[in-house]
Amino acid sequence: MTPGTENIIGQLNALSYGGIWVVSLLSNMIIPVPEEITLLGLGYLAGTGKIDIFILIPLVLSGLLISDTIVYMLSRKGSRFTKRIYEKFFAKTIQGHSQSWFDANIKKIIFFSRFLIQLRFIGPFLAGQKKIPIKQFITYDFLALVIYVPVYILLGKYFHTRVQSIINDINVIRNIVLLVAGVFVSYALFLFIKRLLFSEIEKTN
Repeated sequence: MTPGTENIIGQLNALSYGGIWVVSLLSNMIIPVPEEITLLGLGYLAGTGKIDIFILIPLVLSGLLISDTIVYMLSRKGSRFTKRIYEKFFAKTIQGHSQSWFDANIKKIIFFSRFLIQLRFIGPFLAGQKKIPIKQFITYDFLALVIYVPVYILLGKYFHTRVQSIINDINVIRNIVLLVAGVFVSYALFLFIKRLLFSEIEKTN
């Protein structure tokens, strides 16, 4: 692990379960560390046995769901805070695209944007702007989180077991191949989801 990664894991290790929930709540908006890094770090700690993974996953999931719902509610009420974030970081990404497409595909946007590192704010924000029913927003956001949270936490847990194997000189080459393959698959999945989400938008331009 790099010193930066060790520092993040060390800070996470010092947290109680309540602290982990607060970090989950704030990670999408305030904490200057990518959400994925936080989840991988928590999964790594779960692999050491310092955190119960069966408590961790629902704890993190609930924190992220509430965080997304807060963004949705602020956007729905016309908050200047969320509008400024949108205009500063995301407006150029979708500027000029067909608004009718967004209206017709808002459910897909809520679901798929949750997996995109740079665009997950878009789902709650647009859902709030278009004032879709809160139950509908929570349903699709929850379905995405049920996949997203366990995947990253389990990857972090697996990464821990691989590190221990490497340290013990067990199947070093196989572990390296698996790690490289995992990175490749993760990147390919990211590109696929991004292309799926925006391919139809590009057709309208």
